[in-house]
Amino acid sequence: MKNILKIGFVALTATALLSGCIKETFPTSVATSDQVAANPAALESQVNGIAAFVNTRDVLGAGNHYDWGYPSIGLIRDLMGEDVATISSGYEHFSAWIEARYMGDRYMTQQYLWNFYTQFLLTANSVVSAVNEASASDVQKQYLGMALCYRAMINLDMGRMYEFKKNTYTSAPELEGMTIPIIRENMTESDARNNPRVSKEALIEYILGDLAKAIDFFSDDEGKSTFKRMNKTQPDLSVAYGLQARAYLWAEDYERARIAAENALAAGNYSPLNEAQATDPTTGFNSASSNNSWMWCSSLVKEDYVVKSSILNFISWMSSETVFGYAPAGPYRMIDARLYSRIPASDWRKKMWKAPEGVTVDQKFVPATASYAGPDNIPDYGAIKFRPGSGNPDAADPGAVVDYPFMRMEEMMLIIAEADARKGSSAGLVEFMTNRNPDYVCTASGVDALVDEVFFQKRVEFWGEGINFFDYKRLGKGVTRGYAGTNHYEDARLNSSGLAPWYNFCIVQTEHNANPAVVSNPDPSDLIEPWQE
Repeated sequence: MKNILKIGFVALTATALLSGCIKETFPTSVATSDQVAANPAALESQVNGIAAFVNTRDVLGAGNHYDWGYPSIGLIRDLMGEDVATISSGYEHFSAWIEARYMGDRYMTQQYLWNFYTQFLLTANSVVSAVNEASASDVQKQYLGMALCYRAMINLDMGRMYEFKKNTYTSAPELEGMTIPIIRENMTESDARNNPRVSKEALIEYILGDLAKAIDFFSDDEGKSTFKRMNKTQPDLSVAYGLQARAYLWAEDYERARIAAENALAAGNYSPLNEAQATDPTTGFNSASSNNSWMWCSSLVKEDYVVKSSILNFISWMSSETVFGYAPAGPYRMIDARLYSRIPASDWRKKMWKAPEGVTVDQKFVPATASYAGPDNIPDYGAIKFRPGSGNPDAADPGAVVDYPFMRMEEMMLIIAEADARKGSSAGLVEFMTNRNPDYVCTASGVDALVDEVFFQKRVEFWGEGINFFDYKRLGKGVTRGYAGTNHYEDARLNSSGLAPWYNFCIVQTEHNANPAVVSNPDPSDLIEPWQE
């Protein structure tokens, strides 16, 4: 059932790839930083390269079928929680994260995450190092602003994933609140080899510094945007404020998080996703241009390797309707049965999963094509949120040619709602739910109950989008997959008492070998036995 040999969850040897933080030597035939900075087209190409890296395949060079870019890492984070359930299958290449096995600092599962993020960071740092702020033109500053936003996103992700938080299963008092080493542009090799992890507070200060610059580069003296982006793969002023809101939320500075979220909404002039857009069989949750809710995203084209592969892409793993993907071969993604049961029938979001027989919901499932056999092919609770590109379930081109959301305006609305909840008010919740459930009445009373209600709405709203992990960890929420009526498979039925230990990711041994100042978190593998019915 573990598929250990087939999937390849084996410890890395001493010859494994080093992380990307050590200074590299490049051929002299390529453009230097000075040459790139002097050439707007070259600088633009480098910025586009940051966005393209999102969908990089096989950073480990080992051919693993979980190694297909940033959306894969979002899926990993979701599968480590309780909201995304999976049918047991011999095709499940993500089982290590689902079952909390092979999670220590010597395994490929963790090497993949570290290599991807550090290489991603290098692409952003290459742009930052190429631009001299003091002499940069307005156009160069806008490119720099985009690179700083990507760098802030990467550091925010890594900081929250690798931060060691106290839990009942692993103990490391000396590491509590420690995050990652800051990998700066133009670091010397000696600095990179003696670069310890920094505190949460120090990393947040660094991230906020990047975002303050980006906001300045994107706006005039009155705070109005001066940058019109080409598409939503390019971060802009609204995204910089959105990242600022995430950073302040992590810092538990709720009032500043609210202000930043409000600034993000004002800068972008967004409007909430509606039912017709979310459930559209052709563009439902696969197209940033089909709605005015998405703030930032990645975008695939048919030439991308992950599309050509047919199976190593987001739609392959998350769309129940395709015939070319992994999901219909067995590992269908489902919403957790208990979470689904809490969604009232009057909430249109309940239509984004297949309702079990006897459950009252106006399903209105519209297949992507007339030839599709129908919802009976999808398991109970199966996802119909992420639709195949162009409504085509038969071929990866165009079925896998989709956009993947990094940030939506609904996240900003719920950050504002939590800021309200921290003051004992449900005003933000009620405003948000106006667009989701016309019958909504907030019955939560008191700060804790209101914050839990915001958390619940986030779990429903951002199911499968890779961001709910951060709230689980920030709020110290446990994972409960084992219960009567569960739809998680047997080896996945893990119940944690408080924060799950595997939410503290391990920095890999190869990083410590290259940078001895780094100490990893304790191995969280196999600390909880699956629940038995």
